[in-house]
Amino acid sequence: MQSSFWKLHGKQALIIFAIISVVIAGVIGKVSASPDVEQYLSKVVPEAASFKKLDDRASDDLYLFAALDSNGTQIAYVTSGQGIGYAGSMTVVVAWSNEGVILAMDVPQTNDTPAWYGRLAANDYFSQFIGRSYQDPLQLNEDINAISGATRSSTGVDTGVRAGRLILSEQLGNPYPVPPEPVNFGLAEVFFIAGIVSVFALRMVPALRKIHVLRYLSLLIGLAVFGIWLSIPLSLVNFIVFPTGFAPTWQSNLLLYLMVFGIIGAALAFGKNLWCFWMCPFSAIQEGLNFIGGGRTRPITRTQLAMRNTRYFILWVIVVLVLVFQSPQMAVFEPWNTIFSLKGALDQWLLVIATLGVSLFIHDFWCHYLCPVGATMDIILKIRKGTIGLVRKFSSR
Repeated sequence: MQSSFWKLHGKQALIIFAIISVVIAGVIGKVSASPDVEQYLSKVVPEAASFKKLDDRASDDLYLFAALDSNGTQIAYVTSGQGIGYAGSMTVVVAWSNEGVILAMDVPQTNDTPAWYGRLAANDYFSQFIGRSYQDPLQLNEDINAISGATRSSTGVDTGVRAGRLILSEQLGNPYPVPPEPVNFGLAEVFFIAGIVSVFALRMVPALRKIHVLRYLSLLIGLAVFGIWLSIPLSLVNFIVFPTGFAPTWQSNLLLYLMVFGIIGAALAFGKNLWCFWMCPFSAIQEGLNFIGGGRTRPITRTQLAMRNTRYFILWVIVVLVLVFQSPQMAVFEPWNTIFSLKGALDQWLLVIATLGVSLFIHDFWCHYLCPVGATMDIILKIRKGTIGLVRKFSSR
């Protein structure tokens, strides 16, 4: 009886369990999230004897404190604001003089990826803020230089500082007008739009679909642009920052929005995955290694096809952990983040070596059996197919 139940309804039961567990994980994460920024204040004003809260905007993760000496005299202001980096939020604590000049700053809590965030300190990014007045623009790429290869981390810190400046300027009786955020549209966005349009043509135009070499050319371009040049392949964290509420603004991260919603939109509208096996730089590396190794193993047999479900299990585990701990950084584990940044811990490099080694003999090993991005796209395509089927079923009645 039990065996027949799982045979008939096992798949549906697992899907329902996965959905319910994800919802519960999200609720647990939101309920348990209670930031205590006061523990960080002494790091930027170590000589202060105490701190007095002057303004509390918890809904925006924005706080203002007065730093007091042993006599109760105010010696500085301290702000705590939130910024969004590559893989999640960061708490930016800034000490200001009583006149509104930056004295010190710290980022005591960050969910950003260490490989990207670490470049800020290594390139002396934070020193640019010291001595700046709250009346200065503090605008990234104008009077504050972003760090190459860590633009989103740079943006996150700058956003946290400017959020603190906003609440401080109001306290000083001279509110700083919030300038419109400039839209970052450049070569990266142009290349992506051109790439997705080209792949769409290669997959939809019958005459082009017959020219198989064009797919390899598309992969090589993806490797050059999104892997070597930009080092931003489409990753699970790019999807997960949106439902978790850690997405950066579209103005400062237009490419992220184009990549995520462009690929999802194409899948929903046309039923085609335009990224995997066509633009993904890591897929290009795997196919190159597979050509060198002469491997011809593909997921064809029933056992091999069943093993592809491993991707869905990995995706479920990561999503649950991210939601419970409210840390999108936990979704940053794919080997391409290490190989294209050339930065990573020992276990991350071991994953790269193992994945590429197996790819010599098994065609697109990571893509077929482990990739959470591929699993995400397959789920989106399955939802599309199921929705169309339901619409046709009810419309035919």
